[in-house]
Amino acid sequence: MSKNKFLTGFCSCLIAGVMFGAQWPIAGSALHVIDPYWFTLIRYLIVAIVLSVILFLREGKGGFTVNKSQLIGIYFLGTMAFCAYNFLVFAGQKMAGTQGTILASLLMALIPMVSILVLWVYKREFPGWLTLSLILVSLLGVFLVVTKGNISIFQQEKNLLKPIILIFLSVFAWVFYTIGVSHYPSWSPLKYTTLSCLFGNISSIFVIIILTKMNISNAPSLSDLQSVQGQLLYMSIFSGVISVLMWNVGNKFLGPQNGSLFMNLVPIVTFLVEVFLGYRISAIEIFGACLTIGAIVVNNLARRKI
Repeated sequence: MSKNKFLTGFCSCLIAGVMFGAQWPIAGSALHVIDPYWFTLIRYLIVAIVLSVILFLREGKGGFTVNKSQLIGIYFLGTMAFCAYNFLVFAGQKMAGTQGTILASLLMALIPMVSILVLWVYKREFPGWLTLSLILVSLLGVFLVVTKGNISIFQQEKNLLKPIILIFLSVFAWVFYTIGVSHYPSWSPLKYTTLSCLFGNISSIFVIIILTKMNISNAPSLSDLQSVQGQLLYMSIFSGVISVLMWNVGNKFLGPQNGSLFMNLVPIVTFLVEVFLGYRISAIEIFGACLTIGAIVVNNLARRKI
């Protein structure tokens, strides 16, 4: 790899990792005003429009062509990523309150580990005892962050278990979407992202209609949207478009193994932003986060030798 390609890949993944990390505190502030379901839909409607324009300019009308045999698959994967994943993670983040931002970002860092478990079941690829041990260590780290070293917290805060389950399920939804890209080898990353986003938005609209009729979701007012326009701008353009494109560029030059290490920046950036905003982080939370991030890094380095 040339020095220029390495530098481009490094800078691209670095920028993407920082942007991904900053999105959780920004989303958290918006969720005080607007419910997570409408927030997700509006965000990805903007993302879909921007990506569609870019796809048309790069690939023309052919970029939007989908074979009948591919239709159900891409609809399902789009629903997993742009409906289920976001609905679950943002709903869980809002339910968890002040701790939800850090919890969401840390669980997102587990995506590479969960991917290994899913592939183990899906493709019968045994990851090895070292990897399984490191997965347990990473989960222990998350457990320490959630409980802050106090196991009885689940008895004291009975509402904490539900958001944890929702966020953890969202991780699986994103893993399915990530693995699903292998079923579309002839598609560019831009086409896969754009079409899955468009189909995911269709599912989001149907789900929101149902949730609204059940009085679970409420449409935001114009004043609500105006009050979170800055957050929507960041979450759609910067986190939803620019960071994703940067991530794809970075992984193209560095490779998935090297690029995935930058996902560890996500909880670190989130922690720093939350501390800057006044969150009092405990020593046990720092230790737990380091345990999770360390296990992911060690596993990444160990798997290079396999």
